[in-house]
Amino acid sequence: MKVPSFSNAIRSEWGVVAVSVIVSMSVALGITLLLTPTYESRAEMTVFVSGGATTGETYQGSLFSQQRVAAYSGLVTSDVILSKALADLALELSPSQLADKVTTSIARDPDRFDVVVTDGSPELARDIANTVALQLTAVVSELEAPEGGGVSSVGVKIIKKAEADHAPIHPNTAEYLAIGAAVGLLIGTAVVIVRRRIRGR
Repeated sequence: MKVPSFSNAIRSEWGVVAVSVIVSMSVALGITLLLTPTYESRAEMTVFVSGGATTGETYQGSLFSQQRVAAYSGLVTSDVILSKALADLALELSPSQLADKVTTSIARDPDRFDVVVTDGSPELARDIANTVALQLTAVVSELEAPEGGGVSSVGVKIIKKAEADHAPIHPNTAEYLAIGAAVGLLIGTAVVIVRRRIRGR
């Protein structure tokens, strides 16, 4: 089919294409309603190193804190942290089950990272993220405590508590609708072409 005749066919039977797009988008919307939504919540953390009066000391402190980011973020999914969080939240989950909900994300700032939690409840995702973050600060404080006592010069702290985000990260309704519209457009166009060829016989 030549381009002009193809364009004319689409214009003359635009209703077929429109119905196809609407039906496909309706199916896509139905799929999103059937899927269990997943919500995400983040607690922002930062590693601190006190001291650093000179430029050299400041640089060394920054380098040290960057190295600690990898170590501390790795503790987030440890049994020690997760067991304490489960006890605080009174959740009937095992540490391994909770670990499936918890990850970390390194921020652009090399001294920072996020405790990221996904769950079917935005409130629970928030509570888990904040509790894990709080337990992490406590455990790190114990690990970094000077042998002779006193306050540690290095540690991790919460700079922004997690909040309940009621916009699910999955399913992405807008994305599903866009895919549905594209599929509907292709199906509608194909139907128009087939009908034209059948009539031309």
